[in-house]
Amino acid sequence: METIEDRVRVSIAYTLRERSGRILEEVPPSHPFVYIHGYNNIIPGLELALSGRHVGEYVTVILDPAMGYGNYREDLVLEVNKEDLKEVGEIWLGMELEMVENEDDTEFFPIENEDEDYFDDEPIFTLKEILKDTVILDGNHPFAGKELIYDIEIIAVESPTFTELETGYPDEDF
Repeated sequence: METIEDRVRVSIAYTLRERSGRILEEVPPSHPFVYIHGYNNIIPGLELALSGRHVGEYVTVILDPAMGYGNYREDLVLEVNKEDLKEVGEIWLGMELEMVENEDDTEFFPIENEDEDYFDDEPIFTLKEILKDTVILDGNHPFAGKELIYDIEIIAVESPTFTELETGYPDEDF
């Protein structure tokens, strides 16, 4: 299997940078990023650009915000009273909090383990600023509003396991 199509396990190495050339992420060939193609679990523009590509191919993909992590939205920047975060405990810049809204109020919970799906699709906010009585939380993805440039090497295209096809995600040993 050499071609990227839906329902295959894909391994890629890449460098992600901004238009200015500033590197945002690097994934080396020795520890590739692995995903199941066609399950919409990577950004839309990247999945579209990789369809039909082959093992060993190098490709540069330029994505505008709409095909990446979306436009930066000011409505996702919140000023929250510190009192509303008292259950969180110690707070610090860069801390990630998951927001859970119910009928009566909104609560924030710290994300302690990135591998766990605490509340599945609840929004995640990053603590950007600590003021005297309030904090500024930003619900935008760190790459929102940015044109992204991926330099990609396609390392492997393989048949997925039954579990991978069922879940849409690679098994943990990859």
